[in-house]
Amino acid sequence: MIVEHDLFEDVEKFVKDSRNLIANGSAVEMAGLDRQVQSLCSHILGLSQDDRIKYADLLQNLLAELQSLSIDLTTQREALAHEIRYLSSHKKANVAYKTADGKAVSLDEEGN
Repeated sequence: MIVEHDLFEDVEKFVKDSRNLIANGSAVEMAGLDRQVQSLCSHILGLSQDDRIKYADLLQNLLAELQSLSIDLTTQREALAHEIRYLSSHKKANVAYKTADGKAVSLDEEGN
């Protein structure tokens, strides 16, 4: 049963560390989480029914943590997409203003 606890701890640490990174505005690398969860689930499925029942609450809590991580990632992605759209619009406006200013200068220079 020590193996199961280690697997749970590994996944929980990964999720906790990822959520902390997101909270601090950092990028998160999710590679490996799927393998850790798959390994944990496969190991739990290999246990007897009585032993599997012992892990029901832990699995439920882990599922809730994974769902929270999913929400955090979605929120971060949406904020980043908004920022990209804003920067794109801001850049287009900036270029338009520079172009307009450049034309205005050219017109003034021709008038003098």
